[in-house]
Amino acid sequence: MGDKDATPSGVMAGELAAVLQAMDDKYRLLFEAMSKQGGSSKPEAEVKEEVHPLQMPLVKLDGSETYASWAEHAETILVSRSLEGYIHGAIEKPADENSKEGQKWKMTNALVRAWLLSSVSPQIAKQVERIKEASEIWRLLKGTYSGVGNEMLACKIQKELQGLSQGDKSVVDYVSELKRLWSEIDYFDPIDMKCGKCIEKFNKWTEKRRVRDFLNGLHSKYENRRAALYGSGKLPTLEQAISAIISEETRLKLEAAGSVMQGIM
Repeated sequence: MGDKDATPSGVMAGELAAVLQAMDDKYRLLFEAMSKQGGSSKPEAEVKEEVHPLQMPLVKLDGSETYASWAEHAETILVSRSLEGYIHGAIEKPADENSKEGQKWKMTNALVRAWLLSSVSPQIAKQVERIKEASEIWRLLKGTYSGVGNEMLACKIQKELQGLSQGDKSVVDYVSELKRLWSEIDYFDPIDMKCGKCIEKFNKWTEKRRVRDFLNGLHSKYENRRAALYGSGKLPTLEQAISAIISEETRLKLEAAGSVMQGIM
């Protein structure tokens, strides 16, 4: 992206204005100043493409437990605007800062930098707000909060998984919580495999474990359906098991509603 004039100085003024509404108060003055500078850096006639807002991540980074989700959302948003090179260091600072490319890099780096600062908690922002390059901010946040290999976090998540049951939750809510914890344990306690067949076997083994986790944590009202799935001779895939239990949930609701109607009549 660093080699093409159409990115992203042409979208800067409008994008900055859109981001302003999502910013913390501390960084709004910075964005206002950048917006004025960006608006005068290129004639209005040259701004040809439609501008879309650079939204904030759904999750704000406030520590190791939110890093994985925050980083996933943040990177996805930046990729959607072709700005990921500014956090990964793929788009390097031009040697001549006064050149057209140098000015473009300066403006875009400032945009991504301010956006990153506004996507983290005030306490974390204070730790990195004096760093001038967005890629360095991203690197430090990853090194400090990614938590990969953190045994305490992995242990905490494993305990949550072991203690999780459906209770009064709907099947969808129960599955959502399970998948969140599975995703986190995969992130914080990764397994490095090189062999393709080994990876395939491990994934199948993991899926069977997760089908059992799902079925074993269900409410007792699903006991008959669960027993049928276990007794079918071949354990279903996770998607098949979830679909079967959701269908059973719907059947039980309709059955209960029918009983109520009969009682009224």
